[in-house]
Amino acid sequence: MKKIFLLFLIIFIAQINDTQAQNRKKRLEAKRLELQREINQINRQLQKVKRTQHNALEFLSQINRKIKIRKQLISSLRKEINLLSQKINNTDKQILSLEKDLEILKKNYAEMIRQSYKSRSRNSKIYFLLSAEDFQQAFKRMQYLKQYANYRKSQVKEIEQKKKALEILKKDLEKSKKEKQKLFQNYKKEQELIVQEQKTQQQEVEKIKNKSAFYIAQIRKKEREKRKIDKLIEAEIKKAIARSNRNRKTKGKHYISSKSKFFMTPEAKKLADEFSRNRGLLPWPVKKAYISRHYGKQPHEIYKKVMVINSGVNLATEKDSKVYAVFKGKVLQIQIIPGGNTTVMIKHGNYLSVYQNLKVVYVKPGDFVKTKQPIGVVATDPTTGKTELKFLIYKNLTKLNPENWLLKK
Repeated sequence: MKKIFLLFLIIFIAQINDTQAQNRKKRLEAKRLELQREINQINRQLQKVKRTQHNALEFLSQINRKIKIRKQLISSLRKEINLLSQKINNTDKQILSLEKDLEILKKNYAEMIRQSYKSRSRNSKIYFLLSAEDFQQAFKRMQYLKQYANYRKSQVKEIEQKKKALEILKKDLEKSKKEKQKLFQNYKKEQELIVQEQKTQQQEVEKIKNKSAFYIAQIRKKEREKRKIDKLIEAEIKKAIARSNRNRKTKGKHYISSKSKFFMTPEAKKLADEFSRNRGLLPWPVKKAYISRHYGKQPHEIYKKVMVINSGVNLATEKDSKVYAVFKGKVLQIQIIPGGNTTVMIKHGNYLSVYQNLKVVYVKPGDFVKTKQPIGVVATDPTTGKTELKFLIYKNLTKLNPENWLLKK
């Protein structure tokens, strides 16, 4: 009984390990494809960029980004290769074990056939039954002969099953070896590419080295422009708060208005609660995108001593990409901002999602939108060739980190 229990336990553990390995393999494959897609996207952007003094920082930033992703891709490929190596080793061991079992089974079966051949006479079986001392013993001998015949059949069946299992394992081994070889070729190719990209990176660094003052001034100018746009958005939010609080009453009493918080009707509160519960689960406002600049205060990608502040997240995407509402709500405001193209603001109770840098807009103020409804198209910078949406989330007048709200990729 203990042996049977141990056998089942070993099989159960092996199945769990195999399932875990398969899940890990799928995750690594998905990660590799996502990183490769991001690299291809950067390559398309770089092809469109006219390399001038004004966009040299952007060009170098994209090269840096590509090298960073390439390193992640190489690391992911290495993990996939190691996982396949483990699988190949395990399969080799399983094949060896099965071959040994099959050899023993065949040997035992051959011996059984030899013994059966020696006593193949039908008369010997009849004599075996008739020589019983009584009916009970004869019955037991008959049962024995049946069990013996069934055992022979089960041995044949087990041999066939192990042969099939062995064939499947050998095919799987061959497939894994080919897959590993292909991954290893990709791995070598990526290593060669990153060496070339690092050379390009160094060349670009040399070009801007003697013009640091010019580029730092350029960065600071862009930062001032971004702060102006943020102030315009916040001014619109303040106006919207003032409108929502004007002449409001609650439970028959005059509502004391707040300059920093939206008045909340029961319906608005319900919507805000729903939005809040979806923290970390909101769909991305653009498909096929990656975060090109994170939220908050951070060092500039090239000049690490220069700090930049981002009020949202920048999502680099492909040209003419559609923008989608991350949650149901009401279009609060559409602004045409100098230097920021068109901005759409959607209200979700006392939360706001803000979509900046649109060239086409499908909605108008007052429209009710659904989750994942298209609301516009992202604009492409004619100088840098970059297609980038800036996405922000506010709770009343408080900026929130959108990365904490979007679904993790």
